Amino acid sequence: MRTTRYTIGVLCSAALTWGCSPESSGRLTAPDSETSFGASALSVGSASGVSVNTGINFTVPPEVFGFEVGNVLAVSGRKLPGGSVLGSFNYHQSFLGQTFKFVGSVTCLNVYDGNRAKVGGVVEVSNDPDVPVGAFLWWQNIDNGEGAGATDRSTLAGLGDEAANEAFCNDPAPPRFGPFDVQGGNIQVRDN
Repeated sequence: MRTTRYTIGVLCSAALTWGCSPESSGRLTAPDSETSFGASALSVGSASGVSVNTGINFTVPPEVFGFEVGNVLAVSGRKLPGGSVLGSFNYHQSFLGQTFKFVGSVTCLNVYDGNRAKVGGVVEVSNDPDVPVGAFLWWQNIDNGEGAGATDRSTLAGLGDEAANEAFCNDPAPPRFGPFDVQGGNIQVRDN
């Protein structure tokens, strides 16, 4: 099991540099009742500025890593006009009977193309020794509107240090791995 987790971490670390994301066709997997959460629970208010609110789940099909990977992500983040960032994230990833949980604070957020948020933050709670408290995770969320036919997209989380986290958020490059279709939930990106 450890080798498998390490392999995903290495693949996603490289891919996360580009905005790796675990979304694609397949069935939804909510690993357990604890992973059922929504971005509204993480609300940071309604001040003006750039914001992202995400409450999604998606499954990476077995063709990608050799086994199915379930992902649940809730994010509420806001970048105020002065540049300070507020928010939190809660990310759960499950595969091969294990669930890894990461909770933290959003430390960087930028919106590109009007609907694509690059978000990153510091891990404050982790049950995975390969992703310790103090590590940084980052991802891209793409808001493709509301209603039928509007499929939001996301990337897997990247992993690294604070400098890599900031570099990711400040680089306008689109994802080079993924993004994948969200199977349940919603992403709302605001650039006002």
